[in-house]
Amino acid sequence: MEIERENMESPRKRGRAGFWISTSFAIFFFLCCIILFFSLMAVFVMKRSLSPGVEDESTRKLAEVVIKGTGNDKIAIIPIKGVITAQSTKNLLVETPSIVENVKKQLDQAGEDDAVKAVILDVDSPGGGITASDIIYKEILSFKETTGKKVIVIMRDVAASGAYYISAAADRIVAHPTSVTGSIGVIMPLVNVAVLAEKFGITISPIKSGDMKDIGSPFKEMSDEERKVLHDIVDEMYTRFLQIIADGRNMKIEDVRKLADGRIFTGSQAVGNGLVDQLGYIEDSIAVAKEMSGLEEAKVIRYKRMFDLADLFTATMNNLSGHRSIPFGIHTITGEEDFPKLMYLWTGYQQDTQYAVFN
Repeated sequence: MEIERENMESPRKRGRAGFWISTSFAIFFFLCCIILFFSLMAVFVMKRSLSPGVEDESTRKLAEVVIKGTGNDKIAIIPIKGVITAQSTKNLLVETPSIVENVKKQLDQAGEDDAVKAVILDVDSPGGGITASDIIYKEILSFKETTGKKVIVIMRDVAASGAYYISAAADRIVAHPTSVTGSIGVIMPLVNVAVLAEKFGITISPIKSGDMKDIGSPFKEMSDEERKVLHDIVDEMYTRFLQIIADGRNMKIEDVRKLADGRIFTGSQAVGNGLVDQLGYIEDSIAVAKEMSGLEEAKVIRYKRMFDLADLFTATMNNLSGHRSIPFGIHTITGEEDFPKLMYLWTGYQQDTQYAVFN
């Protein structure tokens, strides 16, 4: 009987022992998390207090990565990739600056570095927002004017619409033989679901201060007067686009207009129409940069943003305090905020289907 009683109690003892072991591990893990949290906070506070200027994003230097070459002189490659926007994004850990912020930051650092003799803009973009494109265009012109350094564009798969707008500021444009460029024009993407709403019995009753306060609304048919208002705005931005190209490419605006019906061009077609200077590859753009800057040899560099524990801790705190990663209302195709806005954008471009396949 005593043996049977001991056998019955053994599983209970083992169960209690397992419970306390699991609880001990959980408490240990919890304490480790608390210690790590306060350690990161201490590192963050100490670093901010000891070197506040270094942690300021506006003054923090980007790291340099040498791609190739030797010598004291440098040629900086600055990427312009994806839909051009001034909207920054956040992921789980850190905030990613917008293309506008990235380009400005890298141009500023290249301008302040006397060893950098030229900049190559590595463009692979279907365009984007009008204002974002124009800001980058202005930054390039300002960089050239204040530093006297040359700017060369190398076009990759796509350098269309707003990306070509930006490229027009360069001293020389090199396109891959397989590049697609052009798409010169303006678009205001608007969706209208008025018929669909009526079909399902959805009624929209806005309270507005004027007849055109809801111009471009997807829930009502656009009147001829509203269409003219929007078309006049598009035409004004289109004329600016034409003038930018005429100035940058030393062309007559009438000749630019003949090419600016939204069509796209291959690299060779763009060369033939005066939109691009030559066909080539990244090595050719480097050779052009050396030639225009009078260099025999130079290091080719890229800039890289570095993160530390303080950055990760700050980003984590921002996320926990309610700053979310991606704003609501981002258009799934353009990557832009989902409200009517003017775009220098080739809407036929799809990231997943951009490549021609040769068998």
